[in-house]
Amino acid sequence: MEVILYVFSGLLGLVVGSFLNVVIYRLPRGESLVRPGSHCPKCGADIRWFDNVPLVSWALLHGKCRACGTEISKRYPFVEALTAAAFLLSAWRFAFSWELLVSWLFVAALIVVAFIDFDHMIIPNKIVLPGALVGLAASIAMHPHRWWVYLAGSLGGATFLLLLVLVWPGGMGPGDVKMALFMGAFLGAEVLVALFLAFLSGAVVGLYLILVKKRSRKSRVPFGPFLAFGSVVALYVGELILRSYLSLYA
Repeated sequence: MEVILYVFSGLLGLVVGSFLNVVIYRLPRGESLVRPGSHCPKCGADIRWFDNVPLVSWALLHGKCRACGTEISKRYPFVEALTAAAFLLSAWRFAFSWELLVSWLFVAALIVVAFIDFDHMIIPNKIVLPGALVGLAASIAMHPHRWWVYLAGSLGGATFLLLLVLVWPGGMGPGDVKMALFMGAFLGAEVLVALFLAFLSGAVVGLYLILVKKRSRKSRVPFGPFLAFGSVVALYVGELILRSYLSLYA
């Protein structure tokens, strides 16, 4: 049964990842996610079903459009593989459970938010605000005795980033605050781990950009990808990290 679960999770992740590519491209442009169907952004030719098989079609076409030969970004197979890997990790962490379904939803949303923020410096309200409500409802339904933990994680994470926005204007934006609301709804107390890892990884990348790439300290860097990274780690091993840290003071 475990083998079946892993195979199904990987294949589902590839299919979902293919759809996430559509969301990442179309959502910030205000385009429909359904119509028109998949097509080449250069020549407009429809992409046939056999040219739209995750990973396989990109490899067989050597990363080019069949109709016009325009190069297809390597991001498309990367997002598909990334989503499949995340779905497999969820299967390893949660096995057959409602938590597995919720984690799939969470990581899929995180991937979309991370790439949209990386491309456009925006965190879409259409994902994080409904996602926060869905996440909070699902978390409370699965763990009704800990309802206050998820509510506190959501409001506490958002409040913390809001204070940073007020104290350090320009460093982060309201989108990051809304994303923290979304993260806490799914993670509960583990949002502390997610935020810590987000700031840590953001600091490391920031130093690299300044020291190696000679970027200015005032250069804007999207924080959404770091929040997404911290959230994914917290989802899978956040409880272990938090318990290990608290045990130092027990």
